[in-house]
Amino acid sequence: MKRPKLFLTLSLAVLSIAIGALCYYSLNTHSLRGMDEPLSISCRNSVSVEEFTARYLTDLEQSELFLFACKIKRFQTVKPGNYRFDNTMSNTAVIHHLRSGGNPVVSIRLDKATDIYEVASSLGQVLRYDSTEFIDAFLDRNLLDSLQTDSFNLAGLLLPNTYEFYWNMSPKSFIERMMKEQRSFWSDARIRRMEALNLSRQEIVILASIVKAETGTTQEAPVIAGLYLNRLRVGMPLQSDPTALFGKRTDAQRVYLSDIQSDNPYNTYRIKGLPPGPINLPETVYIDAVLNAATHSYLYMCAQPGGTGKHNFSANLSEHERNRSAHIRWLNERNIK
Repeated sequence: MKRPKLFLTLSLAVLSIAIGALCYYSLNTHSLRGMDEPLSISCRNSVSVEEFTARYLTDLEQSELFLFACKIKRFQTVKPGNYRFDNTMSNTAVIHHLRSGGNPVVSIRLDKATDIYEVASSLGQVLRYDSTEFIDAFLDRNLLDSLQTDSFNLAGLLLPNTYEFYWNMSPKSFIERMMKEQRSFWSDARIRRMEALNLSRQEIVILASIVKAETGTTQEAPVIAGLYLNRLRVGMPLQSDPTALFGKRTDAQRVYLSDIQSDNPYNTYRIKGLPPGPINLPETVYIDAVLNAATHSYLYMCAQPGGTGKHNFSANLSEHERNRSAHIRWLNERNIK
């Protein structure tokens, strides 16, 4: 009669061990479900794991299980660092990542910003220094004077690209890196082309930013650059729609009379010549498009009907008006505002 009792005791022991092993496995391998896409976090100060979870992992399912795993592994404090998570990571992997201090190097794209404030925002989201510290550095009078620029044109010194930076890089180090990129880009050949156009480096970048805003295809960029250079040569206003919209800070898809009559320093319908600064951060392909602009007689352009992102070009006003009427008709038919 003792054998069944012993068998039952052993069975319960084995079951308990199996349940314990299963719980331990689940505790340590449970993935970060609840995250729809990878998450990058810049933690600037040491915080408790509870505070870190409550502040940054708000979408995490079963956060209690994660915190219990931290308790089992005696992990209590998250160090300052840059951390990246995705929903394939187990609790063990997350804890190991947090213990390591995260990623010392981060990749940042600077091609979407339009001014130094958006640049500062992009940097402040993933680097140790926040956006206000970058803005303070960008607007420092001594810095602007040393670079022979102003707050309107500082953004034009930042070449858009995907860069790798150390997470704890200071605003000063960032600026030094960007100036190094500038010196590398402006080769003797590019400087000779700039001088042949009788434009300054700053003016080249401003014009390149307008060209970028005007076209959805880089193949057209040299043609558009040539058109604007033609207008500058004959003293004709640039009359660029993106400059009028930039001055009003609007994302409208079409331009109205009130836009081109707006009183702002970027509105090239009202001012002659170039605006005071770039309206975006032009990639090097657009700067090169200005330096190697196409030679032609075009003075006018109008977006093609159909939303192709391309333009119809003309050398005289009557042909331009026909192109413009066709485009307006297409917009009205689709109720595009």
